[in-house]
Amino acid sequence: MSRIGDPLIGVVLAVLLAVGGWLGLRHYGAERYDAGHAAAIAERAAADAAAVVKRTRENATTAAHQVASNATITEKNHEEIQPVRERIVTRRVYVGSALCGDRPAAPTEAQSAGGSNEADPPGRLVRQDAERDIRALKLQVEEDLATGRSCQAVLKDEGMVP
Repeated sequence: MSRIGDPLIGVVLAVLLAVGGWLGLRHYGAERYDAGHAAAIAERAAADAAAVVKRTRENATTAAHQVASNATITEKNHEEIQPVRERIVTRRVYVGSALCGDRPAAPTEAQSAGGSNEADPPGRLVRQDAERDIRALKLQVEEDLATGRSCQAVLKDEGMVP
C-alpha cells in the first residue's frame, strides 16, 4: 500500500467507527427516551385514575350532604307552612279597606231594582271564585316565603351565611 492509502484507511475506519458509535448512541438514546416516555405516561395515567377515584368519593359525600340538607329544608318548610296553610284555608276573605284600598268594592250580586245608595258595609264576604283565587295566591306566596326562610336557616346552620 502506499503512503496515502494507510492514513486514508485509518480515516475511513475512524469515520465508520464514529458513525457506528453515533448510530448506536442514537438508538440507545431513543430506547431510553421511549422507555422514559412510556413510564411518564403510565405514571400520569395512574395519577389521573387516583384523582378520579378521589373526586368520585368527594362527589358522593357532597351528594349525601345535599340530600340531608334538602331533607332538612323540606322538613322545616313543611313545619313552617302547615299552620299558615291552615290559617289561610280556615279564614274567610272579607271585602274591606285592607283588600280594596280606599274605594268601595264592586257588589257581589246584582242589586234589586229598588237598590240603595248607601256605602258598602265594611265587612261583607267576597265572591267564592275571588276568595278561592285570593286564597290560592296567599298560599303560593306563603309557601315561597317559607321555602326561602327554610333555605336560609339551613345555610346559617351550615355556616355559609353570617
